[in-house]
Amino acid sequence: MTDPAVDAARAAHAARELRWLLLSPPLLDTVSGAHPAVVQRFSDAERQSIAAWLDELECHPEPLLRFVHPSRPSAAAPDVRWRAPSPRLGRRAERLMEFFLREGPTHRLVAANVALRSAPHGERNARTTIGEIDFLLQDAQGRRWQWELAVKFYLCTARGARAEAADFIGPDRIDSLATKLHKMFDRQLRHTPPEPWDAQAWTPAACTRGRLFYRWGDAVPVTPGVAADHLRGGWIERERLGEIPHADQPVWQSVARSDWMAPPLPPGAAPALTLLEVGRAMDARALSSDHPNPTATLVVRLDADAASDTRGREPLFIVSPF
Repeated sequence: MTDPAVDAARAAHAARELRWLLLSPPLLDTVSGAHPAVVQRFSDAERQSIAAWLDELECHPEPLLRFVHPSRPSAAAPDVRWRAPSPRLGRRAERLMEFFLREGPTHRLVAANVALRSAPHGERNARTTIGEIDFLLQDAQGRRWQWELAVKFYLCTARGARAEAADFIGPDRIDSLATKLHKMFDRQLRHTPPEPWDAQAWTPAACTRGRLFYRWGDAVPVTPGVAADHLRGGWIERERLGEIPHADQPVWQSVARSDWMAPPLPPGAAPALTLLEVGRAMDARALSSDHPNPTATLVVRLDADAASDTRGREPLFIVSPF
């Protein structure tokens, strides 16, 4: 048995995430020639249709909940397509986008998560997976697209008026915008669909969403290749928390990684904390042998404007020293 109140909260949160994913601006510049492949952006007419569809979906989000949080099949009613919900943000975003392409008003899904396999020379029965195409789809005009979905969050480490892709690193300091651009444009979007879709021409496009975080107190630099209207946030070192206004007031909410797209709204959000409490929790985590890597925690203000638009409350990353 599931709790109806829990299901209602999950459904509402999934609908907010989907709105964010569809209507927030692309992370990358969509101007022709800015990147080696097209950067996807919905037209104004598509955005209007999608917004109206989302309004209806938010009134009755149960189908979205069933798709994003499918129930485990029973022996009497097995479902070979069942997949357990993934805690990974990227996989959740893919699941949300697949729902839109299946049910939304402007595009039609042809195939999702298309595995790409190769057979070693002379071994016809031995095939190795070499990659995956996220989505093959058609728009309302019948144009065929091959989308690679990327939902990313990066911290800008540049000083000065200009930044480059290499200046943006992931909160875990493993990934960077430069390595993601190389992977996406030089590898993933160069894949060609396998049978039975290889007989048709598909236009590759990067479907990018996310947020770039800039050092608290610094001016935002100009970055070639980044959309001018991209979503922004701030970041600050753990030692500088006292510089943040209201750091000692319990008006902050820590956001789990899986909720970075659309932090949950109260009630039901994480407990209200002071930034000093968040910092002490980070210190304890850094001392734990289970978390030897640099730590980063995303927070939002609970008393900030939490309107349902896609920009939402501007978040802040608190990071351990670089």
